[in-house]
Amino acid sequence: MRTTRPVSYAEHGMVATAHYLATGAALDVLKEGGTAVDAAICAAATMSVVLPHMIGIGGDAFWMIHDAKSNTLSALNGSGTCGKDITLDTYRGMDAIPNRGPQSAITVPGAIDSWALAHERFGTMPLSRLLAPAIRYASEGVAVTQDISRWISDDTEDFRKDPGSAGIFLKDGRAYQPGERLQQPALAKTLENIAQHGPRYFYEETARSIVSYLKSQGGLLSEEDFKNYHAKWVKPISTNYRGFQAFQVPPPSQGIAGLMILNFLNGIDLSGLDANSPEYYNAMIQAIKWAFNKRDQYLTDPEFSDIPLEKLLDPALANAERAEWLADTRRTHENRPGGSDTTFISIADKYGNAVGLVQSLYFDFGSCVTDPGSGVLMQNRGAFFSLDPKHPNVLKPGKQSASTLMSGMLFKDGKPYMVYGTQGGEVQPQTQTSVATRVVDFGLNVQEAIDAPRVLYGRSWGDTSNKLLLESAAPEATFEALREQGHPVEPAQWPFPRMGTAQAIRLPGPWSPFFEGGADPRGEGIALGF
Repeated sequence: MRTTRPVSYAEHGMVATAHYLATGAALDVLKEGGTAVDAAICAAATMSVVLPHMIGIGGDAFWMIHDAKSNTLSALNGSGTCGKDITLDTYRGMDAIPNRGPQSAITVPGAIDSWALAHERFGTMPLSRLLAPAIRYASEGVAVTQDISRWISDDTEDFRKDPGSAGIFLKDGRAYQPGERLQQPALAKTLENIAQHGPRYFYEETARSIVSYLKSQGGLLSEEDFKNYHAKWVKPISTNYRGFQAFQVPPPSQGIAGLMILNFLNGIDLSGLDANSPEYYNAMIQAIKWAFNKRDQYLTDPEFSDIPLEKLLDPALANAERAEWLADTRRTHENRPGGSDTTFISIADKYGNAVGLVQSLYFDFGSCVTDPGSGVLMQNRGAFFSLDPKHPNVLKPGKQSASTLMSGMLFKDGKPYMVYGTQGGEVQPQTQTSVATRVVDFGLNVQEAIDAPRVLYGRSWGDTSNKLLLESAAPEATFEALREQGHPVEPAQWPFPRMGTAQAIRLPGPWSPFFEGGADPRGEGIALGF
């Protein structure tokens, strides 16, 4: 199919991120001999400055890391825990935790400690080198893009409620305009301290400033909450899809939903269909509904609740229920609205290592609360906790919230085949599956797979009910056929940013001696190699 940009090919390594400056910074690391993990940390730090609405050091992260030397795949959970003194009683009289403000910032940021664990095991270059581009961009400033300007404009009223955020993200009380310079000197200093003193500095020294400011605004986290937090290595979960092994990070990540969608589709011969046919989209829609129905019954912190992973990932479950769901297109599943701003980083290096890193503030600009002393914008992931004592994701001290973040990797014959992911909250399992099936079932390259029209079932923050959207690049006949089948599908202009901004890298193999990279035209990213 025709794409908006050519697929990127390279022989020695590849980087695909959601921002061109981050891709460039990470590529320099690879060229200097750094590992994929080194480059991923550089990219994440850079994007924490240049994409402040999507990612920040005040947020969470999940990693998928393939180490070529040992031929092992590791997953890393950098999701923050709820403060020890924050309970259901904290929100007595409320129906839900506030989405914005200091009382939404109730989980410790996990990203920085996840960087530390990944770097300790798989990094080779000093943090001072890896954080240097981010420090420079924060200190000297970067150009505000159209996208960032729009998001600042949308969140201006929330920024005005917080002196720290208003002082950074508003210019004379208004949103920054495209082409204006955004500087974050306090954040630059914090990154310098992390580079000089190590990541635990963030949880011990930087935390004092963050906690002090939060408490001055009515916040709830303590210094002890930060000191006691540690990211952790976890075992990836997987399923077989048409001879490929698909891997995801386990709960509290929603990666399980992505694997369940593949299990559902595994019983349908997609290769005999057109990639934009109503039959393909119908299968996708029903698979998504089915997987989300299961996900929302169980997804939470596995240390606080038993999650029947083996049962949910057993192909027999999809096989037993597939026909019923395919036969009832009017069957729905009401999703709880969630944040849609995240970013995914795909990197593969000359040593054979591959990394998928997803990092987020949850909502755009997270809690909209920024500590002016450190420049750290706090996430609002804790707002996703339920206040219903019977809900699997009910709020509890020390608990990780169910997370929309997921990091995908496909293996072929025991080796990494493709690293792929996207931003977009509820969009993530849908867009990941769209990319994977377009490559595996229809033989598209990664850029073609990313560009292809995508379907979105559910709702994002701000929607009052579920919607079914399909990008307008799909044939009109497909829209008509889906409506005849009972799908209330609405067109979304292509490219539609709410479909997520995906990145993917296919690694060399019998199919090609080159790395193959793609980045989403729905965002500001680019894939580059050398």
